[in-house]
Amino acid sequence: MPSTTSALLLFSLLFLDLAGACHSFLPHAQYVGARAYLLQQKMECKGGKVYDIDNVQDIEQCKEACRQFDCDGVNLFQVGEFAFKCEILSYVTNLQPASGAACYYAQDALNGGFNGGFNGGFGYPGFGKKRK
Repeated sequence: MPSTTSALLLFSLLFLDLAGACHSFLPHAQYVGARAYLLQQKMECKGGKVYDIDNVQDIEQCKEACRQFDCDGVNLFQVGEFAFKCEILSYVTNLQPASGAACYYAQDALNGGFNGGFNGGFGYPGFGKKRK
C-alpha cells in the first residue's frame, strides 16, 4: 500500500504547481527511457487516450504506464482535494487550456520536433505524430 507521505508529497507538488505558485515544483522535464517529456502547466494534451489511472499515489505509476504504452503524452488531473488521475496518450494532436491539469508530452512527438510553430508546435489538430 502506498505510503501517506508519498500521497501527500504528490498532492503538494501538483497542488502548488497547478494553483499557479511562483515556482514550479513539477520538473519541467521527465524522462521515460531515452525520451524527454516536457511540462505544460494548466494545459491538457488532446490525442489518443489509451489508459487511465485513477487514485494516483506516485508519479512513477504514470511513468510506468507511459513506458508500457510507448506514449507520446501524459495528462495529470487533480480530481479532488487529495485525489489525482493521469491519462496516457498514444499520440498528441494539440494542447488546450485546462485548470487543475498539467500535461507532459514527448519532445520528439512534435511535428518534426519543432516546438515553436502554429499551435505550440503541434500544427493543426489531427496532424500530430500517430503511432501504430
